Parts: sequence; structure tokens; C-alpha cells
Amino acid sequence: MKIYVKIGLFFLFKRISVYGKENIPKKGAIIFIGNHQNALIDAILVPTTNNRISHFLTRASAFKIGIVDLILRSLNMIPVYRVRDGVRSIEKNFEVFEQCIEILKQEKAIQIFAEGEHHLLRRIIPLKKGFARIILGTLQKYPDLPIYIVPIGINYDSHLNFPSSTSIYYGKAILANQFVDAKNPNLKFKEITNEVSNALKYLTLHVEDSANYDEIIVKLEALEVDYLNPFEANKLLENLKTTPSKTILKKEYSNWFAPFHLLAKLNSVFPLLIWKYIKPKIQDAVFTNTYRFALITTLFPMFYIMQTLIVYGIFDMNFAIIYLFSSILLGIISVKTMTVSQ
Repeated sequence: MKIYVKIGLFFLFKRISVYGKENIPKKGAIIFIGNHQNALIDAILVPTTNNRISHFLTRASAFKIGIVDLILRSLNMIPVYRVRDGVRSIEKNFEVFEQCIEILKQEKAIQIFAEGEHHLLRRIIPLKKGFARIILGTLQKYPDLPIYIVPIGINYDSHLNFPSSTSIYYGKAILANQFVDAKNPNLKFKEITNEVSNALKYLTLHVEDSANYDEIIVKLEALEVDYLNPFEANKLLENLKTTPSKTILKKEYSNWFAPFHLLAKLNSVFPLLIWKYIKPKIQDAVFTNTYRFALITTLFPMFYIMQTLIVYGIFDMNFAIIYLFSSILLGIISVKTMTVSQ
């Protein structure tokens, strides 16, 4: 399943760059905490770019359908309940926390998006305390267990467009034990949430000024900010007031791969029509790439296989194999050479 998901991501993104994998402890209890700007895509980028087997805290509403519940649990996903799921449902989180405690006791990894919700803002919103409560509960039960937090900055040059690129930055591991006193806990957890929040703000672009957010983003993009390099992006943001603005003239150039892009679209006309029908109906824009990924890993390969069988029926196996590999090659050329578009 991990290999299949990685193939899907390969065809979703123009480029995936990973940095800081050496910061991930090879053994021991780990909590991965990342920013959350691209719904399910964030959740699958982390386990497919490191070698630790992770369990994921996932919103419970995704588990409502029986077969989906079975699939998600088989992928190490654990439902976590929110107030909107019903007041009585919140009580189920006690069982979830106990499950997380035992996972950490077994020196495995848990993945949490501590912001508590996804969003399209290029900033870190205040972190929820759930991850700190899990750490406290674990240390109260197993006081000698070292628990490491690995902060992750997940960056996109475009959240919604295709084919976008992403960079994943694994930060230096934080020993959680030094911030949580299991015997006399401070339940506000300010120290540990601030430590993790600051680490995330370093690993992704963080626009603190929410009141002037849109204006700042416009200025950054006028200066050709590189969202995939958080260090340079934050440095540019820091010096924004003293950096002279400039007029960016759009460069017009010929994409020599355009004929291949056209062939790929003609060869995929049916799945693309399905996407054109589905896209306007997506109620939460943050899920745009999640739906794209779902089609890339299901409808597109099914369509190519059906067409391959038709070619086989009309001609022979050799033509069918040539068609199938040509379809895959056209897909690769298109994703890796197209400019970002809607």
C-alpha cells in the first residue's frame, strides 16, 4: 500500500523534495507533528517520506462508512473525536489516548496535526493540547520512557493547482520529557506547545500578521518568494518592509512538451471530464488535491487498463503493451513538465 500511495503522489506532484531525515530517531517513541494545509495529502506525505511505521490520528467523521472504516484502520489510522461529532463521542477519546500511550510504549511512531484543523493559510495557527496530554499520560504510566517530537514543515508552491511541488522539512527531534512534569503537570502545556510551534514556524513560512495577511502575501509573491524554501521565505518576510518592490514581467516561453500534454489529455479525456464535473462540487477547497489523488490512484489506472484491453481485443498483445506503456510515459512527461495550472 505504501508503494502504491507513493506512485500516486509521484503522479500528483511535479516534484517532492525531502530534507532533514537524519533528524528522525531510528528507534524509540516518536510523535511526528506537522502543519496542516492540504488535508489527506499532508497525512500521506509524512509516512511515505520516512522509514518509521506511523499510526495516524484521523478525524472520526472519515470512519462512518463500514468498508472505509476497515480500510483506514488497516492503514494504522485511529479515529479521534471532536465536539462536532457529538458530546458523547468525546468520551471515546479516552480509549484513543490509551491506545496512543501503548503505541508509544512499544516505541513506535504517532503522527498528529496539532493545529487541530486544516487551512490554506501560510502560517502556523495556535496548537491544540491533545499531543501534550498524550505525552503526559504516557509519562505518568511509563515515567522512564523517552518520547521524541519531530516537527515537520510541509510546504507547497501551490495548495490547489496542478501540478504543484512540495518540500518536507524534518526538524531536529525535541525530547518531550524535559517539558512535561508527570508528577506535577502544568495542564496549560504552554512550554511544550510554544517549543513545537516555534519549530514549525521555522520549518514553513509563517505570516504572523493575520490582519494584513493578504497584503503581505501579494508583496511576497511580487518578490518571487520561494514557498518551497521556508528559510529564505521567512527571511524575505522579515525584511519585507526594507526590500524594494519590483514589477515582475511575465516571461513568455514555448513549452516544447506541449504536444505531449495534448496527447495525454486526449488519451485521458473520460477521467478528465469526471474531474471537471467533480471539482466545482468540492465544498472544502482544502480537499482539492485529496480528490485529485483519489482519481489518480483509481479512475485513471482503471481507464487505461480498460483501453488497453480494447486495444488488445482489436489488435494483439504487443500493441496493447505498447499502448499501456505509452500512456504511462505520457502521464510522467505531462506531470513533470507542465506549468502549474488550474
